[in-house]
Amino acid sequence: MSFIPVGSSLRLSADETQALKSLPVATQITTKKALQGSTADLARLVDYISTLNSSRFTCLAPVFHAALDSIQVPNYINPKTIPIIMSAKWALIGLVKISTVTPSDDAVTKYIVRKWDVSYPWMRFFARNCLPPPYDVSVAPPRPDLCNVFDAAKLCITPLSLICTKSEEGRHLLRSSVSVQHFVAQLWVLIGNLRGDVLQGDPGTTTDGLISMLRASFALTNHVCVSESEDPNKITLPLSSYIHAAGGVKPVVFTLLRYIRRITRDAAAVEEPRSWTAGDWSVKQLHLYTVGLHYSFEFLQIISRQDASCRAQLIRQGSIRTVVFAIARILPRILVQTNKEMDFHPQLGLAGRQNVMWSGYSYIASAIRGADDGVTAVCQAIDAGLLPTLNKAVVCPPHANRRDHPSRGRMGDIELLFLIATFFMYHRVVESLFRDFMRVQVTPFPEREIRDEGLRVALQLVLTSGADAVQHRSVEPINFHEYRCSGPGCPMCTSDFVSKKRRCSGCLVSIYCSEKCQRAAWRNGHKTWFLISCFSIESPSGPWGSRDIRKSLQVIAGFETSEISGMAKDIETRVGEAQRQFPAFKDRLVLVLDMTVYPPEVRVLPVHKLKQFPGNDPIWPKIADDIRARSDSPPKGYMFPVVKVHLGNRKFTLFSPSTALRMAFEGQYFSDDEEADYSPDEDAMEKVIEMFREHQDKTLLNATDTSDDECY
Repeated sequence: MSFIPVGSSLRLSADETQALKSLPVATQITTKKALQGSTADLARLVDYISTLNSSRFTCLAPVFHAALDSIQVPNYINPKTIPIIMSAKWALIGLVKISTVTPSDDAVTKYIVRKWDVSYPWMRFFARNCLPPPYDVSVAPPRPDLCNVFDAAKLCITPLSLICTKSEEGRHLLRSSVSVQHFVAQLWVLIGNLRGDVLQGDPGTTTDGLISMLRASFALTNHVCVSESEDPNKITLPLSSYIHAAGGVKPVVFTLLRYIRRITRDAAAVEEPRSWTAGDWSVKQLHLYTVGLHYSFEFLQIISRQDASCRAQLIRQGSIRTVVFAIARILPRILVQTNKEMDFHPQLGLAGRQNVMWSGYSYIASAIRGADDGVTAVCQAIDAGLLPTLNKAVVCPPHANRRDHPSRGRMGDIELLFLIATFFMYHRVVESLFRDFMRVQVTPFPEREIRDEGLRVALQLVLTSGADAVQHRSVEPINFHEYRCSGPGCPMCTSDFVSKKRRCSGCLVSIYCSEKCQRAAWRNGHKTWFLISCFSIESPSGPWGSRDIRKSLQVIAGFETSEISGMAKDIETRVGEAQRQFPAFKDRLVLVLDMTVYPPEVRVLPVHKLKQFPGNDPIWPKIADDIRARSDSPPKGYMFPVVKVHLGNRKFTLFSPSTALRMAFEGQYFSDDEEADYSPDEDAMEKVIEMFREHQDKTLLNATDTSDDECY
């Protein structure tokens, strides 16, 4: 059959015309009419694509390209332009359909990316006229008669998803074009705001909702727009460009968290797979939703790392709580050992499913490290149930015992556990730990097999530190100043205060029965030790979270004492090494207890190497002499200890809280024959600590350990 163009016919090359002759005769006739400008026949060609062999229907792509090349996007919609619009609609649908069903990845680059200047204006046209406004989806589209919402969504979103998965050239296009990023951002907000699972015009031919699938698949498109290019020589747009296109920081944060919550809901609603095989529909759906969560977590991490406003707003809106809830809800669905073939599947295997959780853990860790107020971030994670969630994950093997097992990945879970343990010295974190323990007591964990020995050991260490933190917060005599007036010589107990108790707003430790006692204590030396115990840090003007440090001095002091006593031999060795390394300063050495890492580490340095203790500080010589004179322990080779702590993205070095508290309050409260008044809740607190340790033994130490069993 001849395809010589006549009249207004569309033109094809000789090779393209020859390729069309391989089609069935009926299809050739339809193609000829389509080339002569028949919109109805162009639509019939789209229907033929699914019935033809994949090696034959690709020859129809030039027909659809020719249709798009011959028309332009109209400025106005009227009866004369409607046929043109319908031709563009069917041509776009045909190209998307060919690119979707063609197994070759080059098809997307060839049929969509390299014809982007022709197809992209029409995608924008249908989005503008046939989709609801992104920020108010209740408003009807301007022209739903041209294309229903169902088809318009597929026309606009499917090409972007195909580009992200199958074309490196297309991914660079998304990262480098301001117009395309604005288009993607608007679509992302629109899909995030859609409710329900049925779009206007949905034919109802599938049991799964298009919105759920678009939401999960669009997470990758969103991630590609803000991620770094595979080629370092190619320029990518800054993150601020995408945030501006999406409407600002708040819309980005709200939409992203909404995506995570709804994808989690969709994943939890998937039916239990009848058979864990690659062809099972439930397995495919779980894979789609877990991949969507994975890229949503990655997007969280990117914007949190690159934009301080996004990072703060995310934590303020509960991003850590949302991520923990998502992991806890999907964990029972994805941590399932099935069979060797499925567990080692390159896409659907156990390693890929575990990677979803580790990407979530990595975001939480990066959010805590980068936060100005890391204490709030850690409290949010603990209150959301992070520790019980990690405890449930020990039932799944790490697959790191043999060479033929999938690797564990970035160890995001253990890394996060150890990071959280570095915040256990803060008062607010201890309170969150205590609340978390009480919740666990109400619903204890059932006995289960432990297959991840590394995670089990890490949990045991961290829970032990948590129990120590609760104990340091409650034991006497560290907090005797909570029950007596801190005025010099004042014997009044807090229960006998006539007026409202007065707390020092600087150290947040001392309590006074009256203004008279507070003034007397200040003149009697509290000012000196207040400065040393509280403000000997890098930013004396009051850094972010300094209140957390001041309010937690007694817990930090408890950790300091226990850690130094537990590392006595190591400290003795390090002191000897420092004396040999710095012979001129062997009587001016300082022990540095680094609690910004877990387990804590110690170093011994000359005092002049500490920024916080310059030699010309007028208050320093007096304090140094006072420390030597009042020390109640024999010399140990160093003058005093200092403690390094952090609050997220900033680190601080404190003068020894245990030394400061002891010297600031000794002799003020007790005579030799007088004991301190204990808190009414002290006995209850001691019982709680004991219960905490018993629970830790039951849930971790006495669980059935099958780490040596053969598993795949």
